[in-house]
Amino acid sequence: MNKLGGWVIDVKENYPQKIATAISGGLEVLGCTYKPVAYLGYQEVNGINHAVLAEQTVINGRDSKNVVVLVLNEKPASMDVSLVRVVSVVESGGEFGGTSIELTTDIPEEALNLFDEVTEEFVGSKIDVVAFVGTQVTKGIDYKYIVTGQAVALNAEKKLGVATINSMDKNLHVEPLLNETSSNTLGYWIVKTSNGYRNLGAPLGEWP
Repeated sequence: MNKLGGWVIDVKENYPQKIATAISGGLEVLGCTYKPVAYLGYQEVNGINHAVLAEQTVINGRDSKNVVVLVLNEKPASMDVSLVRVVSVVESGGEFGGTSIELTTDIPEEALNLFDEVTEEFVGSKIDVVAFVGTQVTKGIDYKYIVTGQAVALNAEKKLGVATINSMDKNLHVEPLLNETSSNTLGYWIVKTSNGYRNLGAPLGEWP
């Protein structure tokens, strides 16, 4: 059950009619353009807020790209839809050591294989990949994803997160997305590694 004002996660590539109409002509705000990729969910507060995953292009001569969530507010009694917030998810970080943004819901095979390998031994929660964000060269390569997670428990809420998996050590790190606090459940995460099984999760009810 979602608390009053909380986000209901409803990931899909199609948008509610008013939101689809609002973004169909393209969005440009203060020197940035936005390419919507997926609908993430809604929040009932002062009307209805809708969350849309999008690629942001900053028009600055080099046209750097970032991943953001657009929060658009719908007034049910009218046709009004307004952009009320842009939530930064992953920034490109420049040319050196930054993330190469490749935002898509069509997950590249290499990235999907790595995700499946790391998450196949999870217990206590179900985690699914929503979109591929891009890569960052570190010690190995960090692959970044948008994911949903839901504890295997009665009435467990579905949550959104930004997941990073390192290609060398197969470490996985998840940060919450759209939620006001970091104490949102994905349950216990147990991952099989070359050194045996490792608990990535904190107690039930907390993100790793």
